Amino acid sequence: MSVVTQPGTQPDTQTELLEPKVRDLEWVRVPGSGGGHTGSDRRDTGNGGDGGREGDGRGGSGRGDGDRGDEGPPGSPPAAPSAMGTNVLGMLVFIASEAVLFLTLIVTFAVVRAGYPEWPPSDQPRLPVMVSFLNTFVLLGSGAAMFGAWRSIRRGHVPSSRRLLNAATLLGILFLVVQGVEWVRLIDFGLAVSRNIYGAVFYVMVGMHALHVFIAVLGLLYVSRRFGKGAYTRETHDGLTMGGMFWGFVVLVWPLLFVFVYLL
Repeated sequence: MSVVTQPGTQPDTQTELLEPKVRDLEWVRVPGSGGGHTGSDRRDTGNGGDGGREGDGRGGSGRGDGDRGDEGPPGSPPAAPSAMGTNVLGMLVFIASEAVLFLTLIVTFAVVRAGYPEWPPSDQPRLPVMVSFLNTFVLLGSGAAMFGAWRSIRRGHVPSSRRLLNAATLLGILFLVVQGVEWVRLIDFGLAVSRNIYGAVFYVMVGMHALHVFIAVLGLLYVSRRFGKGAYTRETHDGLTMGGMFWGFVVLVWPLLFVFVYLL
């Protein structure tokens, strides 16, 4: 600190005045600067000669607080996943177009059904309502597993997410197998596409959904393979998101088709 002595005063009665530059100095700590406090005149005010290495015990032990970057305090969760990507948005548009397709099929079925007082026709076999009802729960369970896979990877649980994805895929395959067995039995009983409008409507509506389930299962198998290569993390998992979106669509469409085709 500099001392200014007023002229004409004795040494024992002199007045000590702080220089304005020193008096107005603001002392701030620069994170990660190696330990000391630095004023606006850039002078190091660390604790002695070792201040540049040890600092005050908070910021100079080899790495300052600023060297951690954006990681945040120890134990904090990773950064949130990025916003919706272009691929995910494209999948939303695709699902919207598929929803229009199935809505058209349902409206067509309602119009055809209204023109027939007896439905199904007396000479046609009855549909396997109970088996298809139980099979509906298989598909809904697959959708729940898929949703769990998406939530798990959002929380950073990648191995758990892959296991749930595989469970969803296996349940989807089981749904197709059960439906295929029932189709073979219905064909043996005489229900055919070319026989009458009843058979045509059934196979077009249910067959269109089965085709979508088959394509979605192939997509889930591809996503599972990508999982095995470490392609998906908490921050990057657009492939899983798109596969889950399409799978959720085919799962939610089926209960509507079941009610219209099997129960009405």
